[in-house]
Amino acid sequence: MESKQAELELSLIKKMMEDTRKLNIDNGIHYIFWGILVALGLLINYLMLVFKFYTKYIGFVWLVMMVSGAVADILIGKYQSKRSKVSTYAGRILASLWLSSGVAMFIYGFVGSFSGAYNSIFICPVIATSLGISYFTSGSIQQLGWLRSVSFGWWAGAIIMFVFPGIHTLLIFAIMIIMLQIVPGIILNKKSKELLTEIAK
Repeated sequence: MESKQAELELSLIKKMMEDTRKLNIDNGIHYIFWGILVALGLLINYLMLVFKFYTKYIGFVWLVMMVSGAVADILIGKYQSKRSKVSTYAGRILASLWLSSGVAMFIYGFVGSFSGAYNSIFICPVIATSLGISYFTSGSIQQLGWLRSVSFGWWAGAIIMFVFPGIHTLLIFAIMIIMLQIVPGIILNKKSKELLTEIAK
C-alpha cells in the first residue's frame, strides 16, 4: 500500500515538474514583434543609404523606432502578465535576460557608434554576437536544444559581417532577423499554445 502511495506521489511530482517546464516556454510574441520592427528598420536604413535620402536622420529614425518599440513591448508584457495565471522563477529569469540584452544592444547601437568607439557599419555584427549569447542562454533555461542551436547562426553571421563589412550587412542582418528571430518566434508561439492546451486538459 505504501509502495503504491509513493509511486502515486512521485508520479504527481513528475507531472508538476513537467507542467512547470512547459509553462516556462516563451510564447515567442516578443521575438516576432522585435523581429518585424528591426527588419523593417534595417530595410528603411538600407534604402535611405542607397538613395541618399535624409541619411543624417538615420540615427533619429532608429531612436524613434526603438523607443516606440520598447514602450509597446512593455505594454504587451503587462497585458500578458495580467492574462497569465502562473508566474515561474524561470519565466522571470528569461524576462531579466532579454531586458538586460535589450539594454546592452541599445548601448551598442547608439552610445557605441555616436561616441565614435567604432564604425557604425559594425553595429550589426556586434548585436548579432550579443543575440547569440542571449539565444544560447534562453534555449538552455527552457531546455530547448533547437533554440540554443540558433545561437550558432547568429555567431556565424556575425563573423561574416565582421570579415566582410559594408552596406550589404544591413540586408544580411535583416535576413538573419527573419530566419533566426521571427521564424523561431513563430515556432515558440505555436508550441506554447499546444502545450498550454495540453496542460489545460
